[in-house]
Amino acid sequence: MNKLIIFCLIGAVGLSSCNRKAGAIFGKKKDKLEVVDPEFDYMSAKAKFSFDDGKKSVSATANFRIKKDSIIWISVSPGLGIEVARVLIDNDNIYVIDKLNKHYYEYTFQELSIEYDFDFNFQMIQSVILGNLVEPYQKQRVERMDNYFTYTASKGVYLYQNYIGASTMKLEKVQVFDEDTRNTISVNYSDFILVNSQIFPNEISAVIDYDANNKPNTEVEISFSRMAIEDGPIGFPFSVPNKYERK
Repeated sequence: MNKLIIFCLIGAVGLSSCNRKAGAIFGKKKDKLEVVDPEFDYMSAKAKFSFDDGKKSVSATANFRIKKDSIIWISVSPGLGIEVARVLIDNDNIYVIDKLNKHYYEYTFQELSIEYDFDFNFQMIQSVILGNLVEPYQKQRVERMDNYFTYTASKGVYLYQNYIGASTMKLEKVQVFDEDTRNTISVNYSDFILVNSQIFPNEISAVIDYDANNKPNTEVEISFSRMAIEDGPIGFPFSVPNKYERK
């Protein structure tokens, strides 16, 4: 806890010293919005998280390991250090080992997108965890709205409304709207901290709102207690015991 407090204090000082004037966020040609994304090869983290989709409700501790743009590894423990699930996400698939029920699952992103009525992919999940822009800025019109710079990007049937903090220059909120299903994902970031001079959100909350078919919302909360940028490669141990049944 003391370490977290120190990180928060350093982050508060760092962010307050990095505040920029409105005009300073654009390049000389006034066509580039400078949003700060963390740079690293490998990182690890620990967080409390909760998940509720109206059918299942889960609260647990999660350990994360990330190889940027390649692998996301998650170990889930409800308490007392007993691992109940392990997740491996690569650019094509999501693999889950359920140690409680001795099952394992394998999903393609296409299958996951059909199940949740949204276009999921690796980069989207990584961006959500790190607080990066899901759809990069490409000279869209930027407007000042209260404490945010905001702009809208589109990709196929999806509209991305991005809210960038005027003081943090980090993505603080993004809303993704599906024009076909009218479903919306809203993600909020807060309590930014510095880790090896890189800025990360310490608190993340996400909601999938199913407007079209009256399904219960899916809600996810993540609160990090530790983050570290690793000096070199780290392991991503993942193997399915022979006796486990695929579901």
